[in-house]
Amino acid sequence: MKIIQREHIDTKKWDALVSSSSDNSVFSMSTYLDAVAENWCVLTDDDYSKGIAMPYTVRLGIKVVYTPIFVRYLEWFGKETIKQESIKSIIQNEFQQGQLSTTVCFENKKSEDFIFQISENQDEQVINSQAKRMLSKFEKAGFAIHLEADEEEILKIIKAELPQKVKSLNDKSLTSLEALVKSLKKHHLLQVIAVKKEDTLAGGLFLVEFNQSLLYLKGAFTPESKKEGAMYGVMQYAIELAKAQNKRFDFGGSRVEGVRRFNVNLGGKDVTYHSFEWDNSPLWFKILKRAKTAWKRK
Repeated sequence: MKIIQREHIDTKKWDALVSSSSDNSVFSMSTYLDAVAENWCVLTDDDYSKGIAMPYTVRLGIKVVYTPIFVRYLEWFGKETIKQESIKSIIQNEFQQGQLSTTVCFENKKSEDFIFQISENQDEQVINSQAKRMLSKFEKAGFAIHLEADEEEILKIIKAELPQKVKSLNDKSLTSLEALVKSLKKHHLLQVIAVKKEDTLAGGLFLVEFNQSLLYLKGAFTPESKKEGAMYGVMQYAIELAKAQNKRFDFGGSRVEGVRRFNVNLGGKDVTYHSFEWDNSPLWFKILKRAKTAWKRK
């Protein structure tokens, strides 16, 4: 096993490995990481039969693994049993500090569990009473759903509605989202859904089609349309679209409890993943990092 930097990765072999199982997610595809990660590399073997991608940044000469925005987690690919201690040793020798969200459960490592939601068998979808009320409002409001909508229109709604509500959506992350949307469209992985009322755009969302999954990436709606059930209506449409394509629907996940409740209201089932942290960086780097964090809180 060895670490290969982005410029030396055989992307055809790497992407083939990522695509090798219907259960694998899109987050480790080269086109995805190129759009959202400052830098990235892979830990793999000579024939790309197993491995994991690792996004990272460099601060004051210290290489730090991180999980970029719009990436939920990184997966271990390949059927061979993971030798956890050797993998941890390689990663920590390369990166002195890290925060890595992954489906791998490394033993004896400081970690925190998080959840996301999927709808795998839509025939058994259980919609609660609140969601049913909002879907009824949506049906009565006279909205029209449009497939293959203009992604630029949806991006405008996202920029107008979300930054004041979602702290992580700033100029930098919105630039990453734009780059990601363009890249996904270029590689035919993007589906765009818009909802209009009397030809006026009320909102929409981006879906990522990969393997046997339809993933909710990001979306936004005007406050007026949300009150009329637009978010519920379009998400339910996306769930039914996944069913028609014989795919599972992936709600994308969020660490915000209100978002989780929304997903569960539409029949989402919790799935667990892990976030690992380590810090073997020099003392001076730790002090500077703590000072920066304290300054941001002011």
